[in-house]
Amino acid sequence: MSCLVRLCCVALLLSPGLVVHAEPYNLGAFRVAVIDDPWRIEFQGGTKQATREDFEQAVKIVGATRGWKVANSTEGRMELTNAIREHTMSIELTYDASGYGIRYLQSTNLLYEELARSGATLRVIHGNYNGWIKDLVSGINAGLGVSGQTTIGFAPIQKVDAVPFLREKGRDAYKEFLSKATPRAFTIAPNGAWASSSRSAPGSRQQVDVVGYAMESCNRRGNGECKLYALDERVVWRSGR
Repeated sequence: MSCLVRLCCVALLLSPGLVVHAEPYNLGAFRVAVIDDPWRIEFQGGTKQATREDFEQAVKIVGATRGWKVANSTEGRMELTNAIREHTMSIELTYDASGYGIRYLQSTNLLYEELARSGATLRVIHGNYNGWIKDLVSGINAGLGVSGQTTIGFAPIQKVDAVPFLREKGRDAYKEFLSKATPRAFTIAPNGAWASSSRSAPGSRQQVDVVGYAMESCNRRGNGECKLYALDERVVWRSGR
C-alpha cells in the first residue's frame, strides 16, 4: 500500500495540470514578507445591508478584542492604531455601502521598507503584519454578518485581464507564468513589453534572482520603463507608481 501511495504522489507531482510550488523569492530575512496592501472587501449580493453605524460599531468592538484603537474618525474613514509588544502600526480604513478598504499608513519596529531589488521596488514588512490584517478583516466580516470578496493589492494574481499594457501574446505569456513554480516574477512596460522568469527546475536548490532576470529582459524591449507586476503569489504592481 505504501508503495502505491508513493507512486500516486509522484504521478500527481508530474501532472502538467498542477503547479509545483517551490521556496518563495528570497527577500534576505526570514521574518520579512511582501506587504499585503491595500485590501478591498466587496460585500456580496444577498447579504444584509450594513449601515455606517453598523460598520463603525463592528470595527470598534472587533478591533478592541485585537488591540486596535480608533485614533480618529470622519464620515467614511477611520484611522486605527495598534501596539503589540514593541511593534506599533497605523492603518486607514475607508468604507461605503459596497464594502471597505484597508491601507497601510506607518509602523515602528515592523521592518517596513521599500526595498530596491534589481531595478524593482518591493514594499516589505514583518510577516506578522499580514496575518494581523487578515485576522482583522475576518473579524469585521463576522461582526457584520456579511460575506465579502477580498482583493489584495492591485488585482488577484489569477486575473489575466487585469494586467495593464499587455497585448494578446503578453497575456498568453502571463497565463504560462501562472503555471510556473516559485520563485517567479513577471514584469511589464507601458509600450507592451513584458518578461517573466521562474526557477527552471522545481527540484533545484539554487536560488535564482528571478526579479533581476525579468527586469533586465523586459527593459531591453521596454525602453527602461519596466516595472515588476507579480512576484510569486502576489501582484505587487501599484497603479500610478
